Amino acid sequence: MMLTKSEKQIMDLLWSVDRPLSCSEIVELSGDKTWKDSYVHSLIKSLMKKDVVKIEAFELISRSYARKFMPKVSKEQYCLHEYLEENPENSAVKLFAAYADDYANADEMKEIEAIIKKWKKEQG
Repeated sequence: MMLTKSEKQIMDLLWSVDRPLSCSEIVELSGDKTWKDSYVHSLIKSLMKKDVVKIEAFELISRSYARKFMPKVSKEQYCLHEYLEENPENSAVKLFAAYADDYANADEMKEIEAIIKKWKKEQG
């Protein structure tokens, strides 16, 4: 699921706004980018093929409908997948252990414990 630089920029935008966006809204919110609608449509099509973006809604604009898009994966899921794809000898367990050793605090560890308990309960 490797993304190009432009695809990653679109995903970063979609992750940051937390609401469905149309291609024209993506162009508007892209700031200093000089992307055209057609280019954004191509990027979205590619992101849909990579299964990281989905159509979330349709909105009537003028006399036609615009598709609105949302990420199918969280930024965290994407980052973990990319890390493991680039470092197949590592595991999520090793990554978590490194995080716990260097960055986690007591509140985060309590949250992680709650996530593990919930997962165990759901697994039966």
